Amino acid sequence: MNLRSIDLNLLTAFDAVFTEGNMSRAAEKVGMSQPAMSLAISRLRHITNDNLFESTGRGVKSTVRAQQLAGPIRRALDLVSSALEQSVDFDPSVSTRTFNLVLADYGEAILVPPLMKLLHDLNSPIRINTVAMAGLDIEKEMHFGKVDFYAWVEPWKDLNFTSESIGVLKEVCLLRSDHPLVNDTLSTEQYASLKHLVLKLPDGQATSAIDRELWARGIKREHDMIIHTYFNAPLILACTDLICSMPLALAKHFTERYPLKIVPSPVARNLSAFLTWHNSMTDDPGHSWMRKTLAKISEDTLNT
Repeated sequence: MNLRSIDLNLLTAFDAVFTEGNMSRAAEKVGMSQPAMSLAISRLRHITNDNLFESTGRGVKSTVRAQQLAGPIRRALDLVSSALEQSVDFDPSVSTRTFNLVLADYGEAILVPPLMKLLHDLNSPIRINTVAMAGLDIEKEMHFGKVDFYAWVEPWKDLNFTSESIGVLKEVCLLRSDHPLVNDTLSTEQYASLKHLVLKLPDGQATSAIDRELWARGIKREHDMIIHTYFNAPLILACTDLICSMPLALAKHFTERYPLKIVPSPVARNLSAFLTWHNSMTDDPGHSWMRKTLAKISEDTLNT
């Protein structure tokens, strides 16, 4: 394929339509007329020999080929933007970048609200998308530029990625404030005897460190219920005698909104939280600004 025949504006048009799922909104987003947007997509259809987007009556649906192209095209646009920004400092008040974040429950509850407030205060056009972790091939998504950052309690071991600690999470127990069996402290034996609300680990993750610690002491706890997100925990804990282990910052977030209390965990661990990204983005000014911002928010949160 002769790249000289491809106008960069075609890729911008494709990215807008793929992101918005609607031709009119995409045209408005990039400042094009709807006929011009339709023409750009038509030219790309000819180049790729694929329909790319199919009308659904409520917008457009991406074809398989479009889904395959979306990540590389977004990454190419970011790289071009980065190259043009290299000579100047990144300015979040004018940047139109989109960042896709896989932050798990801690990040979505604790990091995202301050981040969005910061962007709001800056009147920034930066767009933030959070991506669910379940069923996601994170390595592939980051490799193809579909995910910018991944936050988890373990560093990424692949040399193509960089993991940076953004703080230490203290683990505590959360349960209803009038729990009939628990006052202000818990022994290991009492902790193990209770029925537990347990977070399902992401695919490929081993048995939880809590269970491994208990097994080392010859103790086993009962997984009475498994949930896929901590956001389900407060309402369940508030009306049962279940107990749930989670990071302190997240537990504090829930106690401010539900009749719950925090009790120190007898198997408490200090968990290092890591932010991971693909090495190709390390020197990108916008990417650097975002990871420093997330790290600062995390530090401020954990120190309060």
